[in-house]
Amino acid sequence: MTMPVRTATADLYVDYGHFSVTDYGADVPELGPAYADGLVGVDSGGAAVLTGIATGDVTVTLQVLDAEPDSIELDSWDEVSEVSLDSEEGYLLVHNMMDGPPRELDELAYLGPGTYRVRVHARGRDIAPHSRAETPQEHYKISVWPAPEAPATAHKQTDRYGHEVRAKSTER
Repeated sequence: MTMPVRTATADLYVDYGHFSVTDYGADVPELGPAYADGLVGVDSGGAAVLTGIATGDVTVTLQVLDAEPDSIELDSWDEVSEVSLDSEEGYLLVHNMMDGPPRELDELAYLGPGTYRVRVHARGRDIAPHSRAETPQEHYKISVWPAPEAPATAHKQTDRYGHEVRAKSTER
């Protein structure tokens, strides 16, 4: 059984309906790939994770692993997707567009520069989409492990918000 190297949970302030996983100081990722998936997408700047809320706090749990998890946890989540992310600096962080990461959400690329697999789980995005959340209602679990480049994979896509985003993406 794959055991986490490190796990941490914190509330993250979200603005503009998304947060990012990038190397420290990298450009904000484009949202196009995330819209196509409905949850997460990656470009040369990093990964963008779409939230249902436009602004407010979400709860994020990070799980840093040394290998791919033995199984994919689907039952308690609405959407689960994963992407490959290249960390040139070896210092991946979860953060919003304007601020650094919460202190509890330490860096993810614990083996330094290289390619990592990022699996994003989401639930609660249908509770108050496009609104401001005064208290966290959305939950995200981000699991990261070193792995060779692989195609993006959607494991579960069941929330209405993700469906709405994917439908708009195909209209473009």
